[in-house]
Formats: sequence, C-alpha cells, structure tokens
Amino acid sequence: MSPNSLVTCSRVSKKLASMIRTKSFKELYLSRSMRCPRVLFAANGTITPHVLFTSFQEKEKPLLSSGEQRIITSLQGEFLFSPPVRGLICLVERESARIVICNPGTTKFLALPIVEADETTRIITHLGYDEQKDVFKVLCTRTKPETPHLVLTVGSGKEPWREIVCKFPHTVIGAGVFYRGTLYYLAAFHSKSIIMTFDVRSETFMPITSPHGVDLNQGSWRLVNYSQQGGFALVNESRGFIYQSNGGDAYLETWVWNVDTRKWSMNSILIRKWKDYAQDNEDYDYRFRGTQGTYELVFAPIRVKEDGSLTVILYNTDSQAFRRSKVQMMGEGHEFRFVDTFLDHVDSTLLI
Repeated sequence: MSPNSLVTCSRVSKKLASMIRTKSFKELYLSRSMRCPRVLFAANGTITPHVLFTSFQEKEKPLLSSGEQRIITSLQGEFLFSPPVRGLICLVERESARIVICNPGTTKFLALPIVEADETTRIITHLGYDEQKDVFKVLCTRTKPETPHLVLTVGSGKEPWREIVCKFPHTVIGAGVFYRGTLYYLAAFHSKSIIMTFDVRSETFMPITSPHGVDLNQGSWRLVNYSQQGGFALVNESRGFIYQSNGGDAYLETWVWNVDTRKWSMNSILIRKWKDYAQDNEDYDYRFRGTQGTYELVFAPIRVKEDGSLTVILYNTDSQAFRRSKVQMMGEGHEFRFVDTFLDHVDSTLLI
C-alpha cells in the first residue's frame, strides 16, 4: 500500500489512523520499503509554481501495489532539494529561504523555523539521521564563511535552530550525500575545495582532502552514492564520458571514497556500446547518479522531454546488459523542465 493510500485510510478510520501512527507499524512499513527502494524525481514547475515528485521501484518487475507514483504538492515556489533520507526530503526555497521537511509519498510537509540570510547569501540544507537516538537532523549551511552553521533536530516543528562550533571554517559549495550516519558535501576550506564531513550523532565536522591531482575548482564535480565499493564517488559532470576510438564504447571515470579504509581510488568503468544504446533524438545529456545494488549503474537526464517524459538507463557491470525505465512526469516538458534524480528513496509513514 502506498503512503498516499495510508493517508486516505487514516482519514476514514480513527482506528486505522491510530495503528498507522504506532512505532511498530512505522518500523515494519519502513523495513519492507527498504527491500524495494525507489528512484525519486523532484522538479519545480515553471508555469504552475508547484513541486512535483515522481518515483518508481528500482526492481525490474516491481509489485503492482508499489509501481510508479506521481504526486504534485501544495508547496509553491522554486525549491532546492537535498537527497532523501529514510523517506523524507528537505527543501529550501530560493527566494524566501523557507525550509521544509516533506514526505514525497504523502505530500505532507513540516515547516521549519526561518533562517536569517541576506540577498547575497544562499542557504543549503542537508538532511541526516541519527540511528542511535532515532531522530532526523537538518544541517543548515550558508555561503558566507563568517556565518555560523546551524543544526535542528526534527520534531513537531517548534524546535529551534542551534549554532554549532566548527573547527574548520568553510563555505559550502553544494549538496552532498548521506551515508552511514555521516553527511558528505563539497566545500571551500582555506582557498581549497575539499569534501567536508558532518557526523550527525556527535555534530562534529572533519575535512577530507580531494584525490591527488584532482582540482575540484576545475569542472563540475558532484557526489553520488556508490555502494559497489562501500562509500561515495566524485564525478566530474562537465567531462562526461570518454569514448573509445570505435565510437561505441565509453569509459565512466569516478573517484571512489571507501569509508572503511578512508582512501580514494580511481575507478574507470568500461561501458560497452554506450553511445549506441544511449542515442536519443533530442540529444539527451545523461548524468551518472550512483549505483543500485551491487552491479547496476544508474544514468538519468537533467531535463524532461517535450512530452513530459524522461528515460533512465541502468547498466549492469557484471552482465554488461542495459535496461531502460521510461517515466511520465505530470504535465508537459515545458512545465517541469529540469529534474533532480535520487536513488534509494523509500516509502515512509512519517508525517502522516
């Protein structure tokens, strides 16, 4: 049963509503959802200023009850999205700096206290989860190095932002990833671009130097989850694929950080017949968005076709086989033109 169906059940029956809100039901529902993670697409409307979420299960043959979901929310404005964590996603509005926590499956959201920022300062939020205390936390960073970092423990919506001490004064560059209780994001520290880490439980920062010979100021670098080697990966999106002389095969180059060994490794993956398979009449610009399971690489475009659809390509590095998943966004391409893609999203009963 989808989260939106649970919302309907909770409205028509007080008994069902009480059961859905119990801790045991929430944990059971989440654990089952984690076995079948979803690919989540988030987009801002350009004509109708609403936030749209679309998702589908990553499995080749998903269950009928948990297939494609399309939900348009009541949130109005242009928002920046941080990667989802355990079924929730954090959004910050560009103009007003309004920050909300949202469950994409139910369209329910929780407004957080306003963070002060002038017109020259951009706010970037990062959502994390403390498994030991079973609480979500939001790290709020601003693009001015002299402004303090803020943390909020998610609850009823009345919790205040808390200033936290950072021994490594830095400026955030962009959103990152959450992995095993730690947030990782790109930052500028002492005129150098690095990866900054934030331990959600202890609320402490620690920098990671970039790979040897890699200048994060050159190109367009992005962090993605990379479960194949137990960590995350750095991808230079401005470089794209390196094609072989035959024109069909291509190499995908990533720098992978192993959280256990705390070491970088260069990973060059040969993708057979990539150019032939990814050929598109509208010249789609596919971006690497991370790994699914042990062997599959996931590629998605950053824009929607004119008919409002987009196609995700999955490549199995073990069998060297491709498969496609076409997703129909709500509305046409001129309405929801640009889209963010997130992997390993799960359905949740939170905020019902």
